[in-house]
Amino acid sequence: MTWSAPEPSPQSSPSAWERGGTTLFPPGKLADRISTVLLLVFGALLTVVAAVVAVIATISATASCDAAAGCSPGGFFGGAAIAVGGAFVIGVATVVLAVGAWIRRRRSWWIAAIGFVLAVACITWGGVVFAGAADGAASTGSSSSTTA
Repeated sequence: MTWSAPEPSPQSSPSAWERGGTTLFPPGKLADRISTVLLLVFGALLTVVAAVVAVIATISATASCDAAAGCSPGGFFGGAAIAVGGAFVIGVATVVLAVGAWIRRRRSWWIAAIGFVLAVACITWGGVVFAGAADGAASTGSSSSTTA
């Protein structure tokens, strides 16, 4: 007994076996797969860098933040959570959708590109929230104003 490809029926189209569709990285779509993987890697690196920066900035900002200074650390934690958590969730969803497109033999670079742009938008939004909390803490803290 030998193993061979199944014989096609006269009225059906060629099967994936006959077309050579045996890998997730077919030669004709190699550029699509490479660009998708690069965008996913850049998005993951961006999320890791944002997480490190968020931890350091939150520790630094909340070190002098207390009720006596009229400061609440919630804005700092919220901004960091939006930036890092949002980018992480979008990254996971992007990986799932890209792998799903690979399994269905569809193009996937645009999924990774949209995911990267959305991750940048989440990090920017979290940064704006964090900066707003920092500005609020600076304006309600010790400030001296003179009028002439």
